Amino acid sequence: MTDASLPLPTRKPAPLLPLQLVVGAFLLLRLVMHIIGAPLGDETYYWYWGQHLDLSYYDHPPLHAWLLSVVALFGWWPLSTRILTWLTLGGTLWLFWLFARRLAPDNPAERFWLTAAVYLASPLFFAMTLVSYHDHLLIFLCLASAWCFLTFAARYERGEAHWRWLYGGAALLGLAVLTKYNGVLFGLGIGLFVLIRPGLRPLLRTPHLWLAALLAIAIQTPVFAWNVWHGFSSYEFHFSTRWGGTPPINWTAPLTFLLITALSLGPFLIWPLLKFIATRADGFEGRAKTLAVAVLGVSTASLAAISVVLGAYFYWNIVAYIAVVPLLVRHVGRGIQLWLHLLLGLLVAGAIVVNFAIAPISPLLGGRDGGSAVNFGWDIVPARVEAQLATHPDARLAGTRYSNATQLGFALQRPDVTALSFEQDQFDYWFQPRSRRRRGLHHPGGRQ
Repeated sequence: MTDASLPLPTRKPAPLLPLQLVVGAFLLLRLVMHIIGAPLGDETYYWYWGQHLDLSYYDHPPLHAWLLSVVALFGWWPLSTRILTWLTLGGTLWLFWLFARRLAPDNPAERFWLTAAVYLASPLFFAMTLVSYHDHLLIFLCLASAWCFLTFAARYERGEAHWRWLYGGAALLGLAVLTKYNGVLFGLGIGLFVLIRPGLRPLLRTPHLWLAALLAIAIQTPVFAWNVWHGFSSYEFHFSTRWGGTPPINWTAPLTFLLITALSLGPFLIWPLLKFIATRADGFEGRAKTLAVAVLGVSTASLAAISVVLGAYFYWNIVAYIAVVPLLVRHVGRGIQLWLHLLLGLLVAGAIVVNFAIAPISPLLGGRDGGSAVNFGWDIVPARVEAQLATHPDARLAGTRYSNATQLGFALQRPDVTALSFEQDQFDYWFQPRSRRRRGLHHPGGRQ
């Protein structure tokens, strides 16, 4: 058995054009959203972070905001907020190609297009990377880290210690955690991967593994420093404030969490996922499977346990599936199961784009709008606000929530609009003296 692992079953190559058209359709939907759709409230909120650079922030670590500050040099355009999503998508697809060449050396093109189509059709991945949330960067960095660790592991188990791949993987992991806190779960999965693989356990006796771990931890220094300076308020937010204190224990929450998480990945991927876990693999695929299952298990079990006492959003578990996707397509195949997944993905993606870029869907169907309407009309706001400012030149601009305050600020291209609300947010650290910062209850809906 070679290190290239098991290829797809030998058969006449199927045409790639249908898969390429599907991938093109998803990319077109992204483009429509980015050209027509105004930035969402969370997007403009993170954009504002980039205009007020700091070591870290109340809601999340700082890397994404730092990168947005660089993008802002090219102007405050709606497309500017989402340029990074195209760069990270390109990087993610490139990594899928690297995986395809190792997993299916006889036909890497088919493996790549299958992987790209399955990935883009997953409602979880499409929705969370469509707009400029932190997840698009988190996904790219975690997958890049996994590739480095797998490359190191393959060579180390052959007796070749190429330490640069170990330290590279650790650095990328550190940057992933510097993007979003749930990157820690990916790191714990990597640690379990080392413990599970007999050929990697000797690493525990070398200083390099521990130095690599220290490197990943050291990259979090800005976050540690910010929290020390601000009374560990970011950690308190995630473990208490955002839930309105300590919620009651809910023993059924893990079942709900697991069900919603699996469905968000794609209901037609659940059976292939179970087959993937149960099927034995060797060589590179076996090594990659060990890593992917370790991350999947650690992340899912940790968040399911947390949901009992605090609550956990399904999209926090996105790190569980990042390393699974390149391996999953062998169990999906190219039959009806694949096309049901792709069709459902197109329908969901289309509905998301229509709802946030063209018109809220619920009122069109006779229902009540769940808040999507607030993302429309920002093109006519600047002229009206400027007219009022001409009459009241000393007026201070503010919104009733962090989201609409930053949407207003983005529409006016002004970084000084503030938010007036009872919920605590990053504005309390920009425009409030430290001694006067309030600690009101935070409504959890809407903010990642």
